[in-house]
Amino acid sequence: MFRIQYTFFLLLFSFFLGGCEEEFPVYTTAVQNNTLSLPCLHYSILDRQDKTSVKNTFGIKDDPQCPYRVELTKYRIGACNNPVVKSVGGDFNGYVRVEVKKGFTSVFKVQSDYKNDMDAAFRRVLRKIVSLTGA
Repeated sequence: MFRIQYTFFLLLFSFFLGGCEEEFPVYTTAVQNNTLSLPCLHYSILDRQDKTSVKNTFGIKDDPQCPYRVELTKYRIGACNNPVVKSVGGDFNGYVRVEVKKGFTSVFKVQSDYKNDMDAAFRRVLRKIVSLTGA
């Protein structure tokens, strides 16, 4: 009897751990041949920890004179009063996007939506950047 309870507990526990991280797709735009090569970058990110994470992911030193600017957007949808969305529910609560711009033109963009876990979306975006840059 104890063995059945123990097995049931392990299965239930693994079910909860297996469903912890959200799995949303990661979208990319404007990358030629699925690789990205930039001569320099300037990181326009206010949060110090986020800036360090993005900088370490790209592996390029911050150069304030560089024409290529990295921007991070962590967007959370506020209260929605649309009755259609309220009745069917939303598919996501926000998105995380890392974008490289030259002037006002987007050169490269990686974005992932999230339902409840913004940090998981941020990690997905950073992993995609690593796969595209080879860093």
